[in-house]
Amino acid sequence: MDEELKKFKIVRNVSLLFFALLLFTSLKLQLIEGRKYYRLSEENCIREKYIVPPRGKIFDRNNIELANTRPGFYVSVTRACVDESSLQKIADILGIKEKIIKDRLHLQKNPYVPVKIAHDITYQQLALIEEELEDLKEVQVGVEPLRNYPYQDLLFHVIGYVGEVTEQELKDGKYILGDYVGRMGLEKFYETSLQGKRGVEYIEVDARGRELRKLSEKRPCPPIPGKDLYTTLDVALTESVAVYLSNYERAACVCLNPENGEVLVLYSKPGFDPNLFIHGIEKSQWQIINKDLNAPMFNRTIMSCYPPGSTFKPFIALAGLDSRMVDKDRYFKPCFGKLRLGRRIFKCWRPHGRLNLIDALIKSCDIYFYQLGTFIGIDTIVSRIKKIGFGKKMGIDLPNEKEGFLPNRKWYEKRYGKNWTSGHIYNLSIGQGDLLVTPLQLACAYTVFVNDGKIPIPHLIKTDSVKYIDTGISSDAINIVCEGLKGVVAAGTGILARLKHYEVWGKTGTAQNPHGKDHALFIGLAPAQDPKILVCVVVENAGHGGSVAAPIAGRIIKAFLTQETALTEK
Repeated sequence: MDEELKKFKIVRNVSLLFFALLLFTSLKLQLIEGRKYYRLSEENCIREKYIVPPRGKIFDRNNIELANTRPGFYVSVTRACVDESSLQKIADILGIKEKIIKDRLHLQKNPYVPVKIAHDITYQQLALIEEELEDLKEVQVGVEPLRNYPYQDLLFHVIGYVGEVTEQELKDGKYILGDYVGRMGLEKFYETSLQGKRGVEYIEVDARGRELRKLSEKRPCPPIPGKDLYTTLDVALTESVAVYLSNYERAACVCLNPENGEVLVLYSKPGFDPNLFIHGIEKSQWQIINKDLNAPMFNRTIMSCYPPGSTFKPFIALAGLDSRMVDKDRYFKPCFGKLRLGRRIFKCWRPHGRLNLIDALIKSCDIYFYQLGTFIGIDTIVSRIKKIGFGKKMGIDLPNEKEGFLPNRKWYEKRYGKNWTSGHIYNLSIGQGDLLVTPLQLACAYTVFVNDGKIPIPHLIKTDSVKYIDTGISSDAINIVCEGLKGVVAAGTGILARLKHYEVWGKTGTAQNPHGKDHALFIGLAPAQDPKILVCVVVENAGHGGSVAAPIAGRIIKAFLTQETALTEK
């Protein structure tokens, strides 16, 4: 009997212990870890579906849309639920390798979250998917807002483009798979403003991950569209520029309001249609683009650095006048077409005889400026030129602006040794040699003649608070150079930029190019009494600035002033 009682107590104690453990586990699951498992169960049956916001629109100065949003069809797949047969079918329809789809699906850590595998599919692909939809397990088609660029390659370099986020950007946690971000131009610089904020809605799904219904119990968050950008660009004028430069393979044009730095045109040729990036460019296509000798992805207006040629001479004149080392009646040795320096002969484009400073500007005499640059010296030149902005970025609201290069005494000594010669100053004095500028720098530098020595910071977004660089250059020096610039177009090398109803002034330039034919340059302003537009034209490998760039700039100025007159009359 004692033995049976002992066995009973053992069974009783084991049973009590078992029920105690069961009770403890139950309490732990419900009270202590209840929230955790409720959240996990919710994640399995409730899916967060993100809603892509439309990017902000981009407008020109006359409220014409330069970038907007259009609807497009996408295809998404849920990795946890899709089968091999469905993957193969959808890969065949979309013309994508199955491995590429699988690699993309694995970028999403949660296998129950749908992943967009194709954007902007064609109506034919959509029809094929709809026909096979019953057999395509966990393949869905939806509509999303896609970026659209109505003017295609015309504004490519200034507007930029958007592309899908990279794997590295996904790791940063700021974006999710399928997001588009700005990659160049205004799209990149103002990404934070343009992108908007994604929305979210909650969807109930079954055990296989299929959507059942939208949950009314959980309040959705609507997407917030990106902010619109209102730019200073003039698309009509840009179209005119493109027409006038249509006969040349590579060129750049900058048009500014010289009084306040508003950028009217920032045109670089050749360009690229940014709409192609919406579909996604394959590696082979990228290789073709990158190997293109014309470099269509390169923004020549802010990234290409050219010798400015004779367009730099007015600033050598400014340096001499502002330092009071010369005046407008200063004469040097007459120009007989060449000047000997040691064993080397430096040439001029033609003999000019005896000239003063203003005549030397009008006739663009190299011999005069060789002597002027040597007379005032490298230190005087550099000290004044740096104030005008050469050798540093102008601060435009675009990424990837280059600073050009302005050599100084220290650099010459390091590069050529302490016995570097006056020949280097000769080259610098006519805008050749080691000096390099961007078209934007050159355009901004010429605004110094409009604003009594001040240079407005160039900008692409409309603003009432314009910032200026005060060069400290004297008004007397500026007025003398302006007199010469007016004569350049009236009776000098820029005569082909003359207009019948408007007085234009400016400067021609022909930049020597060691890799081929010379580059043609011209910078012009009009009307002379109160300039409303400044045009800088650079045409690569085209020849002389006076015969090629000057007439193009004149036509651009005429198109703008005619357009402004018509708008005023309305």
